[in-house]
Amino acid sequence: MSMNKLLLLTCIALFNGLLVSCANIQLSSDQSYVWPKSPDIPRIAYEFTLKSDKSFQPVTAESRLRDFAVGQSQINQSIMLKPYDVAARQGMIVVTDTLLNLAYVFDVPRKKIFPIGWRKEGKLNKPLGVAIDGKQNIYIVDAGRGAVVKYDRLGLYLSTIGQQSDFSRISDVAVSQAGDRVYILDRGGVDSKLHRLTVYDADAQKLMTIGRRGHGPGEFNHPTQIALSNDGTLYVLDSGNFRVQVFGADGKYKKHWGRPGNKSGNFARPRGIAVDSKNRIFVTDSAYQNFQIFNEGGQLLLDVGSGGGKDKPGKYILPAGIATDETQRVYIVDQIRKKVEVFRMLEVEE
Repeated sequence: MSMNKLLLLTCIALFNGLLVSCANIQLSSDQSYVWPKSPDIPRIAYEFTLKSDKSFQPVTAESRLRDFAVGQSQINQSIMLKPYDVAARQGMIVVTDTLLNLAYVFDVPRKKIFPIGWRKEGKLNKPLGVAIDGKQNIYIVDAGRGAVVKYDRLGLYLSTIGQQSDFSRISDVAVSQAGDRVYILDRGGVDSKLHRLTVYDADAQKLMTIGRRGHGPGEFNHPTQIALSNDGTLYVLDSGNFRVQVFGADGKYKKHWGRPGNKSGNFARPRGIAVDSKNRIFVTDSAYQNFQIFNEGGQLLLDVGSGGGKDKPGKYILPAGIATDETQRVYIVDQIRKKVEVFRMLEVEE
């Protein structure tokens, strides 16, 4: 039996035995981690970290004693090998893993954690970006097959959107709440001109393409991720041009902002992007080892996290995907520390 197959079977066995109690949704939250620090008014608070089934167990005196007995190394073990991207909606959290070639579904309302993308026609070869629509259908970029694979909320295969001949290096996907618009991002390559977005309808019919390779407004240079707001505004992380580009629901260019640099508010190695219901834009940067929060005009509101040190909230080595949900929570992936950290935005009167 191959090592990959052994790992997969082990993960499936673990998942089938895990139950999550809705009463324990706080999941070992620690409200001592907030940003910015005192004396400034806090605007975002750390809540919990997803690594394994341990993440779903409430912290009690008995659990602390048990954890002390088994040792810290076992407590911090992760079921993920190399998480890449995350999406969240209505209590469902989906994380792609590029080494196990599957995605993990943390389904809190149904009290289950399970893998998808490991069987039959829905098998994934190299999962990257992920998105969820209003019906909790799951859309996963499979770079191996050069298409987006669509599953239902139970992880059952539904369809495939796009085909390998349409793309150069497919990397991310965004979907409207109704599921009637699917945006697939092609980051292109050194010798490719296909640095662009392709838009499909609910029947996987191609509607339009957006952008081409270049440095001008509406042009891309190795874009990495995309995010879609509630009103259909599209935000593209144009990483090679060190900027965020904004397009209307009609696909027309609106504006862009951002520049390369080595201080807060600039970009060095931007990797992931998300937008929340208040049109705040969240961007991860693997050089700064943090995520930054901007308003819709591109003004920096706050940066969260840093590199180095022990594995604590807000401490990252290689941050990648980032997502928001309808509860004002923010989810960020760290590939090296094999975790997803969850934060909650705090409402502050201006």
